[in-house]
Amino acid sequence: MCPKPNQNHKLPGSYRPISLLSNIGKLYEKVLLRRLIDYYFKNSIIPAEQFGFRSGHSCTHQLLRVTNKIVDGFNAKMFTGGVFLDVRKAFDSMWHKALISKFIDFKFPDNLTIIIHKFLSNRKFQVRINQALSSVGNIHAGTPQGSSLSPTLYNIFTADFPKNDKILNCHFADDSAILSQGSNTKFVIHSLQLQLYEIEK
Repeated sequence: MCPKPNQNHKLPGSYRPISLLSNIGKLYEKVLLRRLIDYYFKNSIIPAEQFGFRSGHSCTHQLLRVTNKIVDGFNAKMFTGGVFLDVRKAFDSMWHKALISKFIDFKFPDNLTIIIHKFLSNRKFQVRINQALSSVGNIHAGTPQGSSLSPTLYNIFTADFPKNDKILNCHFADDSAILSQGSNTKFVIHSLQLQLYEIEK
């Protein structure tokens, strides 16, 4: 376990687990990653609004999108409202069954879907503090820390984030902003609230 910076080290949640991955496994993951990227790129699975873990995209580019939207609204004498979301422990809470279901929904090739299912299945963990070793537990959610597949799997997991023509979605990894513009605040707030309802479903 690695301690997170600026956290209370007396709390269990202040530590990040380490996954010990074999070198052969890492090479295999690189091959799988190339196949996943080729497929989702050809089939436009990852939304254009997602700027995290994608070549040619950065946090700065996404911030410019948000800033430009606000400035354009200001120049047009419109109100701009936004809700900023940060998914806590996003990688750790990724539900395996839901991820595989999305692979099926997005029609990934069967062989890739089966491989990812096997990659995530039957993972176990154990914690050692000083000389004390815990019992072995089963992992039902999350992807391995340090795996090259994890960021792409998260992008696929969140690829069906709700969209509508009244909202501008801005995603960077597990951080999201939803923006709405209108001639009055009532419209803006109503649009944002409807989008939040859709996200909660």
